[in-house]
Amino acid sequence: MVSFNFMKAQYSGLDLLNHEPKKEIPFKYVNGFIIIKVFYSNFFELNFLFDTGASHNILFKKNVNDILGIGYTDTILIGGADIQEKMKALVSRNIPMQLKNTNVILRDIIVLEEDFLELEKILGTRIDGILGGDFFKGLVIGIDHRKDKITIYNPNKFKPNPKFSVHDIDIHNYKPYIKAPTEIGGKIDTLNYLIDTGASLALLVHSNRDNEFEMPENVIIGNLGKGLGGDISGYIGMIDGLNIDQYRLPNIITSFQEIDSSFLDSDQIIRDGIIGNVILSRFHIIIDYMREKLYLKQISKLDEEFDYDKSGMLIYALGEKLNQYYIKTIYPDTPAEEAGLLPGDKIVKIGFWPAKYYSLSGILNKLQGKEGKKIKLTILRNGEKIKTQFRLRNLFKKASNKKGASTKVETPK
Repeated sequence: MVSFNFMKAQYSGLDLLNHEPKKEIPFKYVNGFIIIKVFYSNFFELNFLFDTGASHNILFKKNVNDILGIGYTDTILIGGADIQEKMKALVSRNIPMQLKNTNVILRDIIVLEEDFLELEKILGTRIDGILGGDFFKGLVIGIDHRKDKITIYNPNKFKPNPKFSVHDIDIHNYKPYIKAPTEIGGKIDTLNYLIDTGASLALLVHSNRDNEFEMPENVIIGNLGKGLGGDISGYIGMIDGLNIDQYRLPNIITSFQEIDSSFLDSDQIIRDGIIGNVILSRFHIIIDYMREKLYLKQISKLDEEFDYDKSGMLIYALGEKLNQYYIKTIYPDTPAEEAGLLPGDKIVKIGFWPAKYYSLSGILNKLQGKEGKKIKLTILRNGEKIKTQFRLRNLFKKASNKKGASTKVETPK
């Protein structure tokens, strides 16, 4: 077994361009993730996440390689964004891969022996792997959230658009970092953030890093995402704001994760947190990996309220078509808990409509609706249909009362 960092790619991302100055690659934006279609090994069309927070390329579905008879050259240990967990994985070399509008190129890929992440459960869409910074090594990468496209540029022919602002970043192990003043509870400190398109949150701060901050007074327990060790838990609250040079984003819904300092100290770069897609999607962004520059063009209001779940539950999509919805977690002191909902409940109706007619994105959008909106659910628990309802609530302020939740049991006919 060897260390994860032994992999040093000998190729350059220029092979994707085939001597052209730039190419455009379409993507789908689903529940805060950028999904790219990849034609894998000249056979399968797979869904990969575009993840600037990952160094390398990862295949979650080992059965794909098994079907194709692809072998492995190495066994390694890898770590995830949660930092604290590591797992054994395999390495396949020189796999043919093709994105839309590009030619076929060869890439090394890390293959998980088991798909511990199971991201389709929280996205409602099949996810087969990750394209990390290594895939686009040596290129300039533009992400346009208005047109849902990624543009890759030859760095020798790239000319910055004067309409974009310019910001210094640091590139370590193919991953971009930026320093940004952050205000929590009236205190301001400059934190070092990973620019992470693989994170479907706005902002994450490591709550036990060496800074002056304490978490906001009103926080809730919440799910921060998926890591190699499973669900990443922590706290969620609202901070005063974040400055990226001249841009100020106020009242940011922020996740707080406590990390064992020994893991942070062993990381190649000490980071204080993550800037995720919820913030990044408010900009057209261009990352110049070679010159260590970030170019930004604002495309939406920076002071627009951040959407977040106002119910207090985590829902997973299961089944062959990912249209069966189960409650994974209920958080304390939330409308969902007050309505009597429990982990394991299957959602069979939302209002008058069967749940199977909804996408997971559609359900989550409902639960991010206006405060006070009534949500009616019919759930299946131990063979019984139960009707319940609650009103969405701002979870970052204490409710004056807990009225508005009710439950009724139906005996199936």
